[in-house]
Amino acid sequence: MDKQLSVIRAARLAGVTRGELQTRIKCGDLPSFDGTVRVDDLLELYPGTRLEDDRTLERVDRIKAAALGRDIAGRSLPEPQVLAERLAILGHKLTRARWQAEHYAAVFEALESRLRELEKRRDGPTRAVAQDIKLWMQSALHQGLAESDLAGSALADRSHWMSVMAPQVRLLPDHQEFLVEGSDTVLDAALRAGLSISYGCSNGNCGECKARVVSGEVRAVRPHDYVIPESERDQGYALMCAVAPVTDLVVEVGVARSPDQIPLQTIEAMVRDVEQPGPHLRVVRVQTPRTRRLRFLGGQYVRVRLDEGRVEGRLPLANCPCDDRNLVLHVAEDRDDAFAVYCFERLAKGERVEIEGPYGDFVIGDEVERPLVFLACDTGFAPIKSLIEHVIALDIADAMDLVWLATGAIGHYEDNLCRSWGDALDNFRYKPVRVGAASDREAWPALIAGSLSRVQEPAGRDYYVAGPGRFIEAAATVLDRLGVPPERRFLQGIPPAA
Repeated sequence: MDKQLSVIRAARLAGVTRGELQTRIKCGDLPSFDGTVRVDDLLELYPGTRLEDDRTLERVDRIKAAALGRDIAGRSLPEPQVLAERLAILGHKLTRARWQAEHYAAVFEALESRLRELEKRRDGPTRAVAQDIKLWMQSALHQGLAESDLAGSALADRSHWMSVMAPQVRLLPDHQEFLVEGSDTVLDAALRAGLSISYGCSNGNCGECKARVVSGEVRAVRPHDYVIPESERDQGYALMCAVAPVTDLVVEVGVARSPDQIPLQTIEAMVRDVEQPGPHLRVVRVQTPRTRRLRFLGGQYVRVRLDEGRVEGRLPLANCPCDDRNLVLHVAEDRDDAFAVYCFERLAKGERVEIEGPYGDFVIGDEVERPLVFLACDTGFAPIKSLIEHVIALDIADAMDLVWLATGAIGHYEDNLCRSWGDALDNFRYKPVRVGAASDREAWPALIAGSLSRVQEPAGRDYYVAGPGRFIEAAATVLDRLGVPPERRFLQGIPPAA
């Protein structure tokens, strides 16, 4: 039985984040080889991992659901034909494993019989050697059936079952990994995992998500109009928006790691809702057509045009890139801003809007080398929220701290969400800070410094700061005093500069 696990599967089975497991690998606590770990090593590091129930997997699902606000537990099962093929493959593996086990048992019995015959000989040395071999075989057999090894076998068995319910996809050349759950296509699952692979329409019309399946088997689960040339089909090309994995896959496809790798897009969308969490704030929810989703990275912003283009604003996106169709914008009251006035007085559900973007380089890559600290002031929380949700989807951060300064006018309008992150994630700490009047900016440096006093080794972290210009300046002053080098500071003014 295969007792090597990929890092992403090992993390799921142990009930920890992939970021934590990768940190343990880097520290030498967990040996790895070619992106895999041994079951025995995983059990030694996490002896509390149990296979009798699904608590470890449910814990990870709860983290995702609480953090991203989605009902992951209610996700549908795989398509019947896909599930049948996966079960058939698993059945074939089990049949072969059983045949091999029976064959080896027969060989063992035959060998043991021959050794007994040798023991009956009068030749002393031959009899002694036969006895030694027989005792060694019996000891090795019993050792293999010891309780610890059975636990390892059970963990490996669970990994095989996961390959039925959640096959793994590995992307080349960058070696990112993710699981495909439920009825998701490969593209759906990649986006849920926070990976921005190439795509356009997401419904099989444009062909931009075409990629080569290097190993593994896929099945088409959605219709598509784009026709892949026969020569490319023979090479393994498929539309990632239209196929689901039957087995674990290795796919050759590019992943956007930086803003310059994502094209500028203009999309006609519709206002789905205008929420009022407080008298001085509006949360605008915009939905794009199914055929035109916005591809972006967490922390970026867009230009929004209302009233047939007569009113325009620049706003950070407040949602995870994994939900590329349902865009969220936080608009603070500002009587001197025509866009904000329109949102407060005229904007209504069902109104057409034009979205152009994404813009900005306030982003996190798909690898995090240091603990993260997020500093937000008022609606500077919007891009910070997008970043945090992106990090959670990528499952890459070992530790995160969020400090949110709120003036009396705005308040901590997403306080419950932030507290749910703290409840769901082991290494997430949230510190809400009341500033009072927005004009009392002289107190900001002291408040920021006080909020960061509990952060261990502050100079060894990456800082993402978003808010009005004066807040950015105050935070920069504090980071200077803490010895944080400029290359570990990422700043986003609100509103974003043109």
